[in-house]
Amino acid sequence: MMNSIEDRISSYLQWNRPVTVVVDDHRLPVIGLMVNSQIYIPLKAYFQALNQKLVAQGFNVSGDYLGDQFEFTLGTKTLRINGISFPLDQAPFGSNQEIYVSAAFVAVLTRHTYEWAESDRLILFLPLDDANFEVSIAEFPPFSVLPKQFLHKDLGGDGHIPTLFWANAPKETKSFAVMLGDEHPIAAGYSYWNILGLPASATGVAAKDDLSRLTQRSYRGVAPMQSSGYHEYLFYIFALDEAKVATTGALNTIDDAKRVFHGHILDVGIYPTFAML
Repeated sequence: MMNSIEDRISSYLQWNRPVTVVVDDHRLPVIGLMVNSQIYIPLKAYFQALNQKLVAQGFNVSGDYLGDQFEFTLGTKTLRINGISFPLDQAPFGSNQEIYVSAAFVAVLTRHTYEWAESDRLILFLPLDDANFEVSIAEFPPFSVLPKQFLHKDLGGDGHIPTLFWANAPKETKSFAVMLGDEHPIAAGYSYWNILGLPASATGVAAKDDLSRLTQRSYRGVAPMQSSGYHEYLFYIFALDEAKVATTGALNTIDDAKRVFHGHILDVGIYPTFAML
C-alpha cells in the first residue's frame, strides 16, 4: 500500500511542477505551468521575448503578430487569427499580471514548433518559417488539427499515410530518414513512423510507394491519450551525410534517432500538426 501511495505522489509531482520556457533562444523570466501533464505558457512574457505587444481589456485580448491580427477571450476555447477560428484544447486564464495559454496556442499563433525536454523540464519553441529545409504535406496545412483519417483505427480513424514532400535539402545529403514524433510530455517523443535509408534523390513519400524494405516502423495513425489536450506531432525529415547510418535496435523515440544519427545530421526538416481526444 505504501509503495502505491508513493508512486501516486511521485506521478503527481512529475506532472505538476514548474516548466522552463525558451523561445528563440530567450529563456523567459516567468515560469510555465504544468497541470496534469498539460503545459501552460506565460503569454505576456512570451510576447515580450519576441518584441510583440498584447492588448488586454478585461477578459478580451487582442494583438498583431507579424501582420496577423488575433483575438481571444479568457475562459473560452477559441483563438481567432485574421478572422479564422482555431479550436483550443484549454481555455486561456490569468490576470493583469500574466495570461496563461496552452503550448498549442502559442505554437499556432506564432508559427513555432516546440520540443519537450523531460530531463530539464524545459519546453523549447523554434520558428518554423526560418527553416531552409522545407517540408510540406498535401492533405493538411502546418499547425492544423490532424484530419480524422490519419488517426489510428482504434480511435475511429483510418490510419492513412499522408503525402510528404521536401525541398532545399543540403547538397551533401546522402540519405534521408522520416520519423513522426509525439512531443507531448506523456508520449516522451514516441515515434509513430520510421523510414530509414531513403536515397538522396528522394523528394517525398506517399502511400503508393513501396517502402517496406526501408520501413522500421509502419505508420498506422497517431493515438493521443484521452483528456490530455493537444499532442503536437512533428514529422521529421533527417538529411544525413551517409547512405546508411548503422542502427542497433528500434528507434522508439526522436531522441533515440538523434543519438543514433549524431554526427551525421546535415539538417532537419519539420512539419507540425495537432491531435487530441
